[in-house]
Amino acid sequence: MMMRSLAGGVYGVLLWVVALWLAWLALAALDFLYPLAYGWLDIGATLQTYVPQNRFGRQDYPVADVGQQMQHFAAISHAIHLQGAGLAQLSYHDAQGKVLGLLLTRDEVLHLQDVARLVTGGMAVGAVGTLLWLAWLAILPRLMPGQGWRLPSLSVLLLGSAAVLVVVGAVLAAFGFESVFYALHRLIFPADHAWFFYYQDSLMSSLMQAPHLFAVIGVAWLVLSLALLLLLDTSVRFAIRRIQSKFSNQFFKGETA
Repeated sequence: MMMRSLAGGVYGVLLWVVALWLAWLALAALDFLYPLAYGWLDIGATLQTYVPQNRFGRQDYPVADVGQQMQHFAAISHAIHLQGAGLAQLSYHDAQGKVLGLLLTRDEVLHLQDVARLVTGGMAVGAVGTLLWLAWLAILPRLMPGQGWRLPSLSVLLLGSAAVLVVVGAVLAAFGFESVFYALHRLIFPADHAWFFYYQDSLMSSLMQAPHLFAVIGVAWLVLSLALLLLLDTSVRFAIRRIQSKFSNQFFKGETA
């Protein structure tokens, strides 16, 4: 009984790893829904308010050029998936294409390189988790009939997931999203690396309306992960039933012969 529960738990954890990984890849391909979030959060207004106050000489950033702002976010998103390559060279230009200055300060580049290392680690965990999940699925149909192992029911899978989400939600409700967000930054990033940037000091923070954009991304990531989890679990159950049915039919055909 304990081994069957352990098998179900391993399946559920690996399935969540796969779903989170695939959802992240999908969101990355869509620039983390930045074009939509730009309107929802009114990021243009944030730029118009704080760029003229920039204390690092970047008051000439083109606040009216939405297309360039989209390109800058996409470039940052792309760079953090390539170990931070090219971040220090990102620049902004006027309507005639003349380069006006660098987009990021040295501290911002350093922070985004830290983020890139975190993303690289997360991608490795996702890839390894996916391989382990596929390996587990390869041996599971052989174990299920002989050992009596079963996949956890969908209701058990959802209840377990819901329990974790309730705990996370309770923490966010008790301390607030921003407090938890900043606490995680203090925990994850090196103590001597800056990670908090005022809008007046950072085109990056203004472009992302940090941390509000990350709340939007977090919700989108969770919803898409849950949808993928349900899709993958349903597909696995269907495939296992087909495999078991095929083996059963072959067995009965052999008996008849």
